[in-house]
Parts: sequence; structure tokens; C-alpha cells
Amino acid sequence: MRIVIVGGGIAAVYIANTLMESAPESEILIVSDEKHPPYDRIHLCKLVEDCTCVDSIELELHPKVKLELDQKIISIDPAQKRVFSEHAAFHYDKLIIATGSVPKTLFDISGIQNAATFRSQKDCEAIAKGMVGKNVIIVGAGPIALELLDTLMRSDAPQSITLLVRKNYLYSEVISREGLELIRGIFEADSRVRIRFGDQIVDKEVEGNVITKVLTKQGEIDNPFIIFGVGIDPNIPYARDLLECDKGILVNERMRTSDENIYCVGEAAQLREGGFIAGRVKECTIQADVAIANLLGTESKIFKEEVSIDGLKVGSFLFADVTATDFNPKDSENETILITHGDRIDQYIVNNDRLKRFIGINTNIDLLALKRLIETDAPIDAAYLYSNRLMSEYGKLVCSCEGVHELELVDIIRENAVMSFAELKEHSKAGRTCGRCKQDICAIISATPVDPAEAARLKQERLDAATAAELEKVRARIEKYNRLHPKNQLSADNFHEALESFEMSREFNRWVSMITASMHLHPKFEGVVEEGVTQLNKIPIIWLELSDCTGNSEAFIKTSHPKVDDLILKYISLDYHELLMAASGDQSESALESILHNDSGKYVLIVEGAVPLGMDGKFLRIGPKGETGVDLLRRVAKNAAAVIAVGSCAYDGGVVAAAPNPTGAVGVAEALDRSDIINLPGCPTNPINIVGTLLQYIMFDEFPKLDSKNRPEWAYGFRVHDNCERRGHYDADEFVREWGDEGAKKGWCLFEMGCKGPYADLNCSLVKFNEGTSWPVQAGHGCFACGQGKIAFDQYANNRKLPEGEHEH
Repeated sequence: MRIVIVGGGIAAVYIANTLMESAPESEILIVSDEKHPPYDRIHLCKLVEDCTCVDSIELELHPKVKLELDQKIISIDPAQKRVFSEHAAFHYDKLIIATGSVPKTLFDISGIQNAATFRSQKDCEAIAKGMVGKNVIIVGAGPIALELLDTLMRSDAPQSITLLVRKNYLYSEVISREGLELIRGIFEADSRVRIRFGDQIVDKEVEGNVITKVLTKQGEIDNPFIIFGVGIDPNIPYARDLLECDKGILVNERMRTSDENIYCVGEAAQLREGGFIAGRVKECTIQADVAIANLLGTESKIFKEEVSIDGLKVGSFLFADVTATDFNPKDSENETILITHGDRIDQYIVNNDRLKRFIGINTNIDLLALKRLIETDAPIDAAYLYSNRLMSEYGKLVCSCEGVHELELVDIIRENAVMSFAELKEHSKAGRTCGRCKQDICAIISATPVDPAEAARLKQERLDAATAAELEKVRARIEKYNRLHPKNQLSADNFHEALESFEMSREFNRWVSMITASMHLHPKFEGVVEEGVTQLNKIPIIWLELSDCTGNSEAFIKTSHPKVDDLILKYISLDYHELLMAASGDQSESALESILHNDSGKYVLIVEGAVPLGMDGKFLRIGPKGETGVDLLRRVAKNAAAVIAVGSCAYDGGVVAAAPNPTGAVGVAEALDRSDIINLPGCPTNPINIVGTLLQYIMFDEFPKLDSKNRPEWAYGFRVHDNCERRGHYDADEFVREWGDEGAKKGWCLFEMGCKGPYADLNCSLVKFNEGTSWPVQAGHGCFACGQGKIAFDQYANNRKLPEGEHEH
């Protein structure tokens, strides 16, 4: 499944990383309009101070996540499941929109040299460069404006800094008069700073692309540099004509839009019921978890608001905010309880004896405890609030997302000898959800003394423990092999060296490499494995051909790794195969009966071809007695140690069961009414998939890990489309339109000519055919998804792409 995430912020990265953990087999693509890899917008102020440090706020992205930068999405085509930028098209199976928001301005600033918003790395560069020697005007009074004001105060570049506030409060209308005066006093202690309440821009003078003067209600400001921090709007212009929208893209409580294949989270999403739009990173990540769970079908989650813990990222003072989900600032029942001490202010807003909001300035109160108090909705009184003003025994709350206090973090750092933020990941998620506290956590790590020698010792201990655990898994595999094959004992010596590649990418184009990887051994052990399997205890095999074309048998006898003669003579005992055995007539029937009698419960049954059930199975009769195919299958399968259905016909009837299916053909599993049949669909099945699956069973008495359709994941866990050499042309919208046209000569994508690679799960494009030399698409013919079974012949086997809705995933 290909999941495309539109957006390049915290929510997009969180979704991508979570998906890679939950569905590692999926292809995850982030499409961002930024020129830089995703970074933490919460710490944009740091870029204003140093525009070259963008790497320091870059978000950690899983290495398997694909990233397309500088691609601003301009439209979506839900019918064709594509998103379009100005330069490219991107196909998706599922789409997650996380485009966030765009900053508001009071007038059009495009082309204006000395005006900017504060939302991106590009904005930070403009501010850092443009504010030098200027009278900076910050328009707005919210968190963005106040954090930026705090940052500019630490710079010598501005000549003056004016904060224009249209109303009479900072941060929130409910903040107390005492709190407002304290904040204002802290800011205006810098002689360059002026905060003007009840003021706003009413006009401006412009020369060319420069604003030379700003006129406000209270006066004029020459030589300005204007920064807007007046709010944000959902960034969804590309979606308004295609999805149901209001202020944001409308979603249900499962974060699904009006299109079942499109989800939206964060500031771009608006809940259909209630109109909620996320404004905090924690809310965005909760929505992301809900969208992922419902998209993957792992569980049915719904989004619910949580009590929020927020604050300002300023160095001049500490500011904290804890707010209930049902808090209404205009409720006439609200009462304020104020507790002050010097430059510390604790403001509690209570409604009917229930705490609804807390705003703290330079406070040391445990915010997590206040959050729990709001969640319990228990009645409180002023005496309780006063007596519980002391800091938690674990110190101040450092990470509100994960509920980690300062002293808890210090204990983790000391106990595990953590010396960097990267090393902390193994022991705590602090600082990794929204990233707001990352810099604070890094400072705590730096300030906590750790003995380098002790750190090295603990690191080595953890490494040794992990190595021992992996080694034990390898030893268990070898011991099992040795029990099954006493004539040939493999050694576990020197396996420590092999463990470095325990999670190696498996190579299946040669059977030795495949078996070696299945044993979780380093490639250097391929020789050992090859020597070992030459003395395997032979497993008797019966190969039945029912309604088929012998295509899978033909492919099987052309296997070259190993060659079929080596395979039969050295590794397996192919005792019954109508195409290959020398005996015929009564002699062949006697051979079959002998195996059924002498090797009952030991032989492996391989079935090729569909099973006709029409007319009581009389469409297919086999042998001198005219036994029906279904009766023969049931008789032979009864005492088989394992049954493998080879080819699409054996899988679900394949071409034989294609409409109108007059013979009533079905697959082996349906004919036997069993759920333990190992399926290897394909037309024909690649012999590598047959041999690899068979040899793993012979070596370890077990089959490889299977998917939901009982197919080996190593062979069927890949979508043909994702590994096709023509995939780049697909994304670039370069298609063959007619056979022999210019696109065909250039090797462009065959999707428009009927290639069904996007709907097929098989490893053809990885292992290929004819000793790995080629496969249909490479040879110039589209895939028709033969491995999907009879649907390939009923719907997929045509020379044009399918109308929307006529395929399954």
C-alpha cells in the first residue's frame, strides 16, 4: 500500500514514522512544499537568531520514508487517486493531508521587501536580514508574537521593537491584570520595546516595493520592518473544490474526509461535529494516531479532545497554561482565584467549584497534577489551591506530552549514562512528540554529570545483551536444523560476526542466499548452508496436475538455482509427477499408492491446477479408473504433512474459473475446505518461490512467515508497482499511450496500456524469470496481476487501465 502524506511539519513526520513502525511493508511518501527536510516549527525563533542552524531543528525521519521537497500541491484527483504539484504527479492508495496552516496578514505583502510573516525557514531568513537597523513592528498579541518579541530582544539588530495590540490583553483575554502588567513590565524593561494596546495599522506609505512609513491609531513609525503574527488559516486551497470544506477540510471523528481514501489531521482539519480545529501539536499527534489506526484497520479509534498543557517558549519568564476542553472564556460563571508572590503569579479560573483553567507566570506548580485535577472534575476550594502550590517532588514538568518531570529525567540520564538526546530515545520519549521541550531536555542532559567510562561500560553491556539475545535465536535455528538432519550437523561457531547483519535485507534470487537469510546468518555462511543442504533427509513429494496447462511444471523444471536434476537427486524425492516421472499407466498409479501407504503423514503434496466441482467433479477424470480430480485431491491430501497450491489456478481457480466458469472450478483451499493450504499464486509461479518455500520446509520443518492469504511474505510482500523499473515514469506522468509510440521506445510506464502492477502483490520485478534476466514489464508488456488469481483473468487481463472502482487492493 502506498500512503502519501502531504505536508512537511511535525504532524507529517509523526505520521510517517508511526506508519513505518505499524506497517513497515507500506511505501510512505512525504510531499512537502519546503526546500528543506522537515523541521520543528516550534523552534523557528532559533532560526531568527541563526539562520544557518536549520539542521539543529531538523526532525528525525525514518530512513525508509521517501521525501519529495519543493513540491507545492495544487490539486487532488480523488478518482484517479493522485495529487498534483506544479511539476509532478503522485499516486496514492491512501492520502493523509497534514498541510497545517498559513499565516494571516492585514494586507497583501507579496513583493514587499520589508514585511514578513513568521511561519517558515524562509520567513526567518527574511526577518533576520530585514530587521537590521529597522524599527520593527510586530502585529499581534498571541503566542507567536510574544515568542518572537522575546527573541528579537536578544538581538542588537533592531533599532526599536513595537508590539501593536488591537485589544487590551496579551496571550489571552482571560489573563489577569496583574499577570498582564508583569509580562508587559518584563518586555518593556528593554528600552527599545514598546507595547501599544488598542492600536493598529490604519495606513502606510509605499515607495516601490518598500514601506517607508506606517500610520497607526496612536502615531507614525518610520523606517519600519513589519512582522505579522495575527493568526493562521487552514492551508487547504487545493482541496476546496474537491473535498467538503468549511474553515478547514471537514472530517469525521475518525479523521476521514468526504473521500474514504483521504484523511486529514492537524490545523488543516475541522471536525464535522463541533467545528474543532487543532491548535497544539499534542492534539495533532492524537489525531494522527486516530487516522493511522482507522486507515490501517488495526482498531476503530475516534478523536477526543484532551486537557491541554501549553505555554510560551520565552527566556524572559516562565509561562504555563493548562486548559479544560470545555472551558468557555465568556461564561459568566467563571471566577478567578489569584495567588501572587513577587514575580510569581498563579491564576486559577474556576466554574461551579471546578477548575477549568490555570495560567502561571514563573510558577513552580506541578502542571501534570493540575491536568489530572481538571480531568477528575472534582470540586475544589481556594484553600486547597493555596495548600497545594508546591512543586512536585520530581521537580518541574519538562515534557507535558509524555508527563516527564525534571528530576525523573535526571534519574534516567544518570542510571543509563545518557550523553546525548539521541541516546535518550531508548529510555524515554520525552522531547520527541511535539518537540517544544527538546532544547530544555538537551540542556538538562548537558548539565547532568555522567562518567564517560561508566557510559561506555553501560553501552557495552546493552550491546552485549542484545547480541546475546540475537545469538540465542540463531542457535535455536541451528539446533532445530541439527535435530531434523542428524547426518549433517551445522556449527554455531563464530556467529557473533554474523549478528551485525541479523536484520539484513534478504536476497531471494538464489536459493542458497534465501535459505541463509531465513536462518538469519551473514552471507559468508552461504557456503556452510550449501554444504549442509546437500545431505538433507529427503522429503517425499507428490505433485498433482489437475485442470492446468502444466505451466508451473514447465517453470519448475527450468529452475537453475539449483537445477532441477540436482534438486530431485540431492534434496527432494519427487516420487510422483505425471510430467516428469518415467513410469506411466499402472506403474505410476502403483508408485502413488506406495507413497500414500508407506509415507503417510510425511510427504508434501504440491497441487497445480484448478479443481472442477461442476457435475460432481466429472469435468476432470484422471487415471485408468476415471477418478475425478476432486476425489483424487481429497484422497491424497488427507494424510499429507503439508499441501502447497502452486499457480493461480490452484490458488482460487485462476483462468479456469474465469467467467462464466462452466466447470465450477475452484482453488485447492476451497475444494478441500481448509485454511492451512500454502498458496503460491502466479501464472506461472516463479520457480524461485516454489524452491525457496519447499527448501525452507525441508530444512526446518516449517514454512516461511505467511500473509493473510497464506502466501510467503518474502515472495508476496511486495507490490509489483513499487519495485518496477518504470515507476519513475509513472510518478512523472510519462505513459505509453499506443504500442510503438515514442513513450514505448523510451521505456515509459505501461499503466495506460493496461499494466496492473499497482494491484499486484508479487516479487516478479525483484527476482525476474529466466535466471533473473527479465520479466514481462521489462520486456515491454504490462503486468496483468496474474498472482491475484481469477480476478486477473476476469478484470485485469485487458490492454487498457480499469475504470475507477473496478479493481481491488
